Amino acid sequence: MTWAEFCIRQHAYRRMEKNSWYKVREIAYQSMIGSHLDPKKLPKSQEKYMGLEGKKESVNFVMMDRMRKAREDYLKTKENGE
Repeated sequence: MTWAEFCIRQHAYRRMEKNSWYKVREIAYQSMIGSHLDPKKLPKSQEKYMGLEGKKESVNFVMMDRMRKAREDYLKTKENGE
């Protein structure tokens, strides 16, 4: 698997996980609103209750180089039959 394929699969996995967390957040927020809690202490929105958007990670070129080197090492050992 190339680095680009890995990044595509990772992006798809994170998107699917985020969608499932949106469902969980919706259920948790609605159950909290409908209970006997004090309305003054409740968060005003779902984002304040459980924010899902975080800082975006930038590409770490050191890690990309390590991955590339590990792949090259693997291919060399595979060619040698070890």
